[in-house]
Amino acid sequence: MADFKIKKGFDIKVLGKPKPEIEEYASQQLFTVYPSEFDGLKSRLKVAEGDRVKRGDILFVNKKNEKMVFRSPCGGTVTAINLGPRRVPVHVQIEQSAQEESVTFGTYTKDSVKSLSREQLVDHLLNTGMWPLIKQRPFSKIADPAAAPKAVFVNAAKSAPFQADFSLILKGDENAFETGLNALAKLTEGKVHLCKSAKSAIPEFGCATSHIFSGPHPAGNTSVHINRISPIRPADTVYTIAAQDVILIGKLLLTGELPRTKVIALGGPAVKEECRKHYRVRLGSNLKPLFEKTLEVGKELRIVSGNILCGDIVKADSGVRFYGSEFFVLEEDRSRHLMGWTMPGLFQYSSHRVNLSSLMGLTHEWKLGTSLHGSHRAMVVTGWMDRYQPLNIMTDYLIRAALAHDTGEMVQLGILETDPEDFALAAFVDPHKTDVCKIIKQGLQEIEEEGL
Repeated sequence: MADFKIKKGFDIKVLGKPKPEIEEYASQQLFTVYPSEFDGLKSRLKVAEGDRVKRGDILFVNKKNEKMVFRSPCGGTVTAINLGPRRVPVHVQIEQSAQEESVTFGTYTKDSVKSLSREQLVDHLLNTGMWPLIKQRPFSKIADPAAAPKAVFVNAAKSAPFQADFSLILKGDENAFETGLNALAKLTEGKVHLCKSAKSAIPEFGCATSHIFSGPHPAGNTSVHINRISPIRPADTVYTIAAQDVILIGKLLLTGELPRTKVIALGGPAVKEECRKHYRVRLGSNLKPLFEKTLEVGKELRIVSGNILCGDIVKADSGVRFYGSEFFVLEEDRSRHLMGWTMPGLFQYSSHRVNLSSLMGLTHEWKLGTSLHGSHRAMVVTGWMDRYQPLNIMTDYLIRAALAHDTGEMVQLGILETDPEDFALAAFVDPHKTDVCKIIKQGLQEIEEEGL
């Protein structure tokens, strides 16, 4: 075990932290699967509107590798298929039937998984639709089954605001988690690295090497873990996966059925105080009744799925996503302030010590909204973004290289070690209001298209 203390970073003091308790959310009849959720995926539908499906039936496949399938989270009738530009599937909606039938697969024990070959395990995960839970660096795309990684990183140390508490989620599912870790160990000749936060109460598992990370955000980002433990070099490949997704893989192997539920964290200033907690929900289930019950009424709200700093904006009638275990809700702030930046900022939150609120040492949690407090401005090299960047990267220069579409310089500046989420904090503290995550994502796409 190794301890890593990250010094560079910044913890945002925002109101609405979920309580460490799990409430059961009643299952819904409407389920949604989002093919558009998978970056870089070209999907081919295997169902049409009106088709009846079992829980676990194939809904669509990857055109580039038709062994990679995506299965239905419930049994029922396909009621709607929404197509986007160029007839790309955006979402598939299924209404659950009263008597749900399920597709079953082979079952294994915690120990029998160890006897499987890598090829057998890969084929099983591809066939069951659970393989896309595993991502690959560089580029943070669905892992290539043929690319044996030098290591696997399991993230149980997420440090962004209001991430689901894995210590809470793990209780009662230790056997499934260990089974999932045993399976991941078969995918690599290297090590499985389990990265935990200093405050967590996660036990040791013999099949994984544990590491403890402490410090401000982004100490819990996977890129920081890889950089400190086993840095990516040219031609290297590593697999990454969220800790709760390891439990889902373990449950699949133990039961022979697709896992039914996952735990999400619901928090943020616009969530009623008594409702800020964790919820156990069906995969793909519609969350509209939950949001109607838990969100403040009479206000224009923004719901963000995943990390509040770089997550996706979703509608109130959205379903539980394949990726991510968090929903953050805040108020759409369209207010205007007299004389703007010229005011002392007694009641304004900032990461920079330029407001009177910072100089007076106000450290309470803030009810933040969506306002940027200004429009986009020309970039000037200030060094603000690097001040909170624990990776050895010159952020300002990397952004400029990405804007110039200079793929060679981007690679030299270390973009392959990163993921767009690593620049979310930089975007938050940036006085120029630059969408840094979007720029980095576009740069990575250009490099992938050109080939290393």
